[in-house]
Amino acid sequence: MLAWVRRNPRPVALAVAAVVLIIAFFVVVAPLFSSSSVPTAEIAGALPASAVAGRQFEVDVGLDNTSYTSISPMCVTVQTHGNVRPDYAIFQDVDRRTFNGDSVCGGSLAGQASISVRLFFTATSAGSAGLTLTPAEGSHLVGAGLAGAIAVAAAG
Repeated sequence: MLAWVRRNPRPVALAVAAVVLIIAFFVVVAPLFSSSSVPTAEIAGALPASAVAGRQFEVDVGLDNTSYTSISPMCVTVQTHGNVRPDYAIFQDVDRRTFNGDSVCGGSLAGQASISVRLFFTATSAGSAGLTLTPAEGSHLVGAGLAGAIAVAAAG
């Protein structure tokens, strides 16, 4: 075998060069495909200042994945204080999902992507209410919340 290598050095040199190039490719390029960044997201929108007891109201928000990794499942966690009950959400005007406890999830969100979410709530009785919406990956919060107070008026 050693004699064959000495007589034909080109195939051996090409094979060694190919192996070196393949290893260099994986060392340099493979880390670019890994999703090693921490998922982060922002939620933007406006909460209504008032609602009517016994009626449903809508909160339209945008979810922006500010990281380079996918967030799956993309969720919105809701904290309510007072007379507000979460009903359901519509992701991208297509995917209707009901709340499971205090959160609603709708698929995944690729890195640096944004989606719209319409959240529906029912004001249960007159008084004041507080609402906080926070982006989450499953049960893990991935960003700051959007919070506000809502004055719930009696149905008239």
